[in-house]
Parts: sequence; structure tokens; C-alpha cells
Amino acid sequence: MNKQHQIAHRTLISGMLAAGLLAGLIGWSVFGIIADFKSTAMQKARNHEVISALNRLQINLTNAEKSERGYVVGSEVAATPYEEAVKEVRWTTDLIYALASNDPLQRSKAGQLEKLIEAKLQTLQFLVDVREAGSTQSAQLLMSVEQDKLETDRIKDVLNEMEARENTVLDKALSARDGAYGKFWALLGLVTVCLFAGAIWQYFRMRKIVQYAASSEAEIRHLANHDVLTGLPNRRLLQDKLDTHIDEANRKRQAFAVMFMDLDGFKKVNDTIGHEAGDDLLRSVAQRLRATIRTSDTVARIGGDEFIVVVPELNEVNTAAQIATTLVDAVSKPYLIKDKSVNISASIGISFYPRNGTSSSELLDIADRALNQAKGRGKNQYRFAF
Repeated sequence: MNKQHQIAHRTLISGMLAAGLLAGLIGWSVFGIIADFKSTAMQKARNHEVISALNRLQINLTNAEKSERGYVVGSEVAATPYEEAVKEVRWTTDLIYALASNDPLQRSKAGQLEKLIEAKLQTLQFLVDVREAGSTQSAQLLMSVEQDKLETDRIKDVLNEMEARENTVLDKALSARDGAYGKFWALLGLVTVCLFAGAIWQYFRMRKIVQYAASSEAEIRHLANHDVLTGLPNRRLLQDKLDTHIDEANRKRQAFAVMFMDLDGFKKVNDTIGHEAGDDLLRSVAQRLRATIRTSDTVARIGGDEFIVVVPELNEVNTAAQIATTLVDAVSKPYLIKDKSVNISASIGISFYPRNGTSSSELLDIADRALNQAKGRGKNQYRFAF
């Protein structure tokens, strides 16, 4: 039972540790998956904002150029679109710089873009100032077409580079998200395998515990019904067997014999050789009795050097006498105990059911009295109860 408890305790502890480890692994993996999904979602939103801001900047810059060309000196209505377009360009440029602040490369590009935009706005403002100074020559002719195209192309190049960079960062985030999907399925497979393996392992462990429990229960039941020294049925089991034989004899209208046996000279063995030798002698006697009786017969030790043999379906006195003689002869042969030859004998008292009694206690008491008669007449013999 103690071993059974140890196995159950170890199974419980190992199961709790395995469950804790699995829960930790799941928690760590799920946390990583959530982090990847969150990072991807944030990057996607940021990418959308940056791309929108880059496109808006190009539109606002184009509007500023158109507004500059349509600028009319002295007309507040004509000047308003240009001024609003310039504000939009500056605001969008600041927005792009703010959005790009988390990426060092984009921050560098945003600074370069800011300088190019500022230079472009200064050029546009110079043309507006020339008009306001009253120049009769078209202000647009003050700047060559090549210079204007060069400034515009530089701005477009930076915008394209920043857009490409944003798409690259987003692709990496999407790859991480796809990797998170892979982690999820890998984790799901790992958890499934672990649970399956754990279930099998726990099944075998619990099966072992059940086997130990059954073995322990059988052992306890055996100890409760058998003599510890010889392994023969004890008084309790003998009582049950006698009751069973009585029921069967009543049903079949048959008789059976109860033989009460006592060893002659056993006390002398205990006193001269020792109790350990006496225990060995009792075990040897039990082996001889088991070897002598039939499988349907019962031999029990009820204490000390007293044995009971129950012979069912026995009606003839002569047959009982032959069996008793065989038992006495078997017990009386020499024994080798502790390298010493030991000689004992046996006395037997015999009672019959239902002639001498109808209950187990009556049969045993009457057989005991017949045993005393056998011992009183010289031992090493048997006597019937009358």
C-alpha cells in the first residue's frame, strides 16, 4: 500500500509539473503570437498613414505650384489658394517626419525631404515676391525649366524611396505575422502531441496504481484469511469453508469428516533447537499435509501446532481411517531442520457431519475431544468421536 501511495504521489506531482510546463509554454507562445499580431496591425496602420501622407504631399505640392502660377498681385482672392497650399505642404511635411520618427532610415529620409520641400517653397515664394515687386517680366521665366524639374524630381525620388521603405517594413511585419500563424499551428501540434503522450503516460501510471491496489487488496485479503507462517487457511477461512461444506452436504445429503491434528514432540523442538527451528518445522509439516490431501480437501492451521483437515463427501469410517493413517505417517517421517534430524509424530481426532454435530463449532469441539483421547492413549495415532 505504501508503494501504491508513492506511485500515486509521484504521478500527481509529475502530472502537475508537466501541466505547469505545458501551460507556461502555451502562455509564452500565445504571448509571442499576440505580440506579432499587434506589431503587424500597428505597422500596417502606420504604413497606411505614411503612404497617404506621402501621396497627399505630392498633391499639396502640385497645388502650391499651380496656385503660384495663378497668383495675381493685389488680389486677395487669388492669393488665398497659394497661401493655403503652402500651409498644407508644410503641415504634411511635418506629419511625415513625425510618422517616420520610429525608423532611423525613414527619419533620415524625412529630414532630407523636409530640406527639399523647404527649398522648393522658397523658390515659389521668390517668384511670388518678384511679382509683388512689379516686374513686367513673367516671374516664371526667372527660373529655368530644368531647375524646376530637378527640384521636383529630387522630391519625387525621396518620396518614392520612403514609400518603398515603408512597403519593405510592412512586408517584414506581414512575414512575422505569417510566422505567427506557423507558430500557432506548431504550438497546436505540440500541445496535441503532449496531451496525447501525457494521456498515454497517465493511463499506464494509473493502470500500474490500479494493479498495485488490486495486488494490495488481494494481499490484505490473503493475510486476513491465511496463516502468515505456513500460508495455510487460518481459523477465519476454515470457519467459512466448514459452513460451505455443511451447506453442500445438506444439499447433496452426504457426510464429511473433520480431523483435528496436534503435533507430538513439537514443544521439545522449540525448547532444544529454538523457535526459529520450530517455525521451519511447522512450514515443513504444512508442505507435507498439502502434498498428502486431495485438491478438494482443506488443511488449515488454527494456532500453535494444531492443524485441521476437512475431507468432504466422506461417508465410510474405513476410508477416514486410511486417510488419517496416511496423514500420521506423512507427519512422522524425519525432518532436516538446521542441519539436524528432527522426529515428531501426530495425533488426530476425527468427527463426522452430521453424525457428531451439525455446526462447525460442534464438529471442531468433538474432534478436539477425540484428539485428547488419542494423545491420552499414547499419541502418534487417531481416534474417532463416538
